Amino acid sequence: MSGKRGKGEGSVHKLSSGSWQSQIMDGYTDEGKRHIVSFTAPTRAEALDKMREYLLHKADTPPEEVSNTPLFSDYAQNWYISYRTQVEESTYSGYRYTLKMLNAAFGSLLLSDIKVVQINQFINDLAAKGYSSSQINKCRSMLIQILDVAEADDLVAKNYARRAFRTTKQLSKEKKTHTKDAFSVEETERLLADLPNDLMGNSIRLMLITGLRLQELLALTPKDIAEDGSWVRVDKAVKMVDGVPKLGDPKSYTSRRVITIAPKYRSIPCWLRENGGQAFLWCAPRHESLLYSTGTVRRKYYRLLEKYPDVRRLSPHCCRHTYVTLLQRQGVPMETIARLTGHTDIKTTENYLHISDSTLANAVTALESLI
Repeated sequence: MSGKRGKGEGSVHKLSSGSWQSQIMDGYTDEGKRHIVSFTAPTRAEALDKMREYLLHKADTPPEEVSNTPLFSDYAQNWYISYRTQVEESTYSGYRYTLKMLNAAFGSLLLSDIKVVQINQFINDLAAKGYSSSQINKCRSMLIQILDVAEADDLVAKNYARRAFRTTKQLSKEKKTHTKDAFSVEETERLLADLPNDLMGNSIRLMLITGLRLQELLALTPKDIAEDGSWVRVDKAVKMVDGVPKLGDPKSYTSRRVITIAPKYRSIPCWLRENGGQAFLWCAPRHESLLYSTGTVRRKYYRLLEKYPDVRRLSPHCCRHTYVTLLQRQGVPMETIARLTGHTDIKTTENYLHISDSTLANAVTALESLI
């Protein structure tokens, strides 16, 4: 004979020995498992009385004796403010979105109440909602950093976020099994041939034949393009800070590069050099010094692609994947492609530092025989 009481009131049941046992869940263990407190007595009434005494004592305990740790939301906000000088302005601005996601899941919890089970559930929920492994790992990284500082401040016994991300690694492996999208050879030929001869059309062409990131494209000036269109120089990028475009450094040190243009396509950068804005190829109308936001240009990009129903609606960054894919298809070594695209991995960079400019020039001409 047993009885299940209301939520938070526990349960009571009779043991095979004839005694009665009442049970109630009181939080979680350090391993993230439910902490069950049990009371045994000769009668059902006595077992319930013991459980009630425990709950009354717990309720009468002053809050400061229960826990002196702050809420996650309060501590995380202080961490966010103190982290301001550690990263670039655009990166710091982007952290707000990730912090908002963490607060939605853990904001109302005490730091000491965040255990393995809650974190794994958070990760699984993000995956179920379709978030990318990249965004999931951003949440993982920020949560680890926040709880690392809390552990150093003696506010938590352990950083359970470091134990809870086996699921994240599995998700990342699953995501990585799918290759990045790239335009097919037929789609690329269609775009290069049929896009309009205007700023947006030639900008898409330039991304396809150079592997430029959109942020790098928007920072180009006429001086960054050779007069004969034989090269394009990348040494800056547009970054969004609180919704405002600002000029900054490229993604990494190795992103600073000069990209050689195959002779067949040099008319594309030449058109942009002659017909784009004077301060920047992309600049706001009647305000030469004002940069375009990446969001505005993406919308223009997608509106233009809608006119080509036989071309998939891939993102601007897929132009970069297309560039890499086409060069790979022509047998260009990966270390050469890394040099052309500004690879961020320093180990790979060390492997291709010896590559000469003539080797790079020969590599890009491979596109001519394919498209």
